[in-house]
Amino acid sequence: MPPTVLALLLLAVVSPLNLEKSCNAGNAGDCLQFGIRIHDGIGVRRDPARAADLFRKACKGNNQDGCADDAFALAVGEGQAPNPRTAIPKLEKMCKQGQARACGNLGALFMRGLGGPQDALRGEKLLEDACNKRDARACSNLATLAYRAGDAERAEQLAEAADDLGDPVGYAHLGDLYARTNDTVRAIVYFKHACDAGMAHGCAGHGFLLLESGIDEKKGRELLQRGCDGGETQACDALRNPK
Repeated sequence: MPPTVLALLLLAVVSPLNLEKSCNAGNAGDCLQFGIRIHDGIGVRRDPARAADLFRKACKGNNQDGCADDAFALAVGEGQAPNPRTAIPKLEKMCKQGQARACGNLGALFMRGLGGPQDALRGEKLLEDACNKRDARACSNLATLAYRAGDAERAEQLAEAADDLGDPVGYAHLGDLYARTNDTVRAIVYFKHACDAGMAHGCAGHGFLLLESGIDEKKGRELLQRGCDGGETQACDALRNPK
């Protein structure tokens, strides 16, 4: 079975409700997975602040990826005041210990210039190392970087690699980027991939383009509703204020 199909099947089999129950029963790994779902709006309403609480809970349960995401949430201020000065040394320590998720999160922060001057070279190197160690989010972030550097083919390969590892965010990012350059066909393809994986942002983007282009207004409104239900406020606005 192709890895992408397997990843999507796993997302479908393990429901957010089951992850929540398992997390409440003390399974730190499922606290992390539930947090990721909530953070990205995958099959559940997007809520980064609640996700940050779940990452912290996963970390307290000794899940190292949970600690990496907890530190990232602290750095960027999701559900709390941003504190990169405290968060970045935690990520640096974990990264030096070989923790791929921490290296990827640290790379993403360096790309943003959090905690110091923007360091694109170091940030990209950290993301590449983490992606090579099969950290899905790092691959998604690299896909965005590749596209912005003018290498759409590599961007698409990286987004597919991320999705194979269970992270459809790279597809949603590509949908956004193609939409901004008015490449509606490719944008719809990648938004659809993300939506099919249960990501509300993908559904919202796909629906907006179907509606705006007139390709299928009925389907467009249905997808916008899915995006709105998943916490995408722009999708709700588009439904309330149709042009």
